[in-house]
Amino acid sequence: AGAIPHEIAHAATRHYTRHISKSMPARTIADALLGKSDAAKSIAVGLVSLKYSRAFETEADEFSVHYLCGLGLRADGAAAFFRKIESHEAAPPQWLSTHPSPKNRIEHIEAQAKAQNCKGTQTNSLEYQRIKKQLQIPK
Repeated sequence: AGAIPHEIAHAATRHYTRHISKSMPARTIADALLGKSDAAKSIAVGLVSLKYSRAFETEADEFSVHYLCGLGLRADGAAAFFRKIESHEAAPPQWLSTHPSPKNRIEHIEAQAKAQNCKGTQTNSLEYQRIKKQLQIPK
């Protein structure tokens, strides 16, 4: 249930537009310093932009908790998703990632739910399983 409000938050807060705006100064400096080297510019601008991406992911996680808290759903449910990712994937160092580490996201999501005094417990897991079965590709 945490994924949909998370993605809605990206749109509602205009993260893509804000990302482009924030990365423009880095692009201008990279153009001036690196000239025509597209690969070097892409790497330089990409590294500078990573912190914005992580900040936007954290903000979307916060909005997800806020949206779910108001619906009576388990507002920290997305933390379970990140626990699953954390147990199955080796993550790069956070400074090289577009997303915060799963461990940091779990802690932040749970802290947000607690700070907002979210009491919802509904998970709709049976409905989720029903939909998941319907979405399977036939063999």
